[in-house]
Amino acid sequence: MEHLLLHLSSLTPDTMSRIYFLCCFLMLLSCREDSIKSEKIIWPQDTIIVSGSQDDSPKAIPQIKTREDIKSEHSYISEMAESGNLISTSFKYNCNEEKKGELKYFFENNKLRLIKHTYNEYSHFSATDEYYIKDGSVFFVFLNHVSWNFTEHNQTRDNITESRIYILENKAVRCLEKKYSVHSNDKNPPESNEIPNKEIECNAVEATFKDFEMLYKLREQKEDMGCLEE
Repeated sequence: MEHLLLHLSSLTPDTMSRIYFLCCFLMLLSCREDSIKSEKIIWPQDTIIVSGSQDDSPKAIPQIKTREDIKSEHSYISEMAESGNLISTSFKYNCNEEKKGELKYFFENNKLRLIKHTYNEYSHFSATDEYYIKDGSVFFVFLNHVSWNFTEHNQTRDNITESRIYILENKAVRCLEKKYSVHSNDKNPPESNEIPNKEIECNAVEATFKDFEMLYKLREQKEDMGCLEE
């Protein structure tokens, strides 16, 4: 140690100054490397990846007890069906050329979750009926019925009726309806989401429940058939 001190004391002031600045530079470089390592740990992109979870996607709920539960479960099934995450089967039918259509059944873990019935009667009526299901019971129904007719100058008019039925414990608790028309010569036809729903009395849902029961019984049907009801 004494030898080192004697050696340092023999150095010129200029040499000592250079050694001092070299030590400071090495210390700053070391601190900079530690800072870079720290920045990598809390890099903003990592934060985005962690916070970008899939919690925003609709989730299935254990039980349906409220109208909000109905909305949540409806959103979940709709997204699962649209994304192709539900197994589906289908068949077509033709009842003496008077009524014909297609039935499509969507399953999740071997449980029926959605029935989609697309059909037409004669040539002036078409429809799509959707039945959303949980544990074998329907909890929401969406009906989209379209009838059309000719207007003046050989134009056509589609008269559209959309019905939404909320169901709790096998009873309709809320019924919404919207009606609007679309003409073939409309340059800017109205969109469904632009038309407000009207709350109506749930007095005429017995036929809807009856249709559901009939379609539910056909959930294992694979082959095309004639009339749905013989």
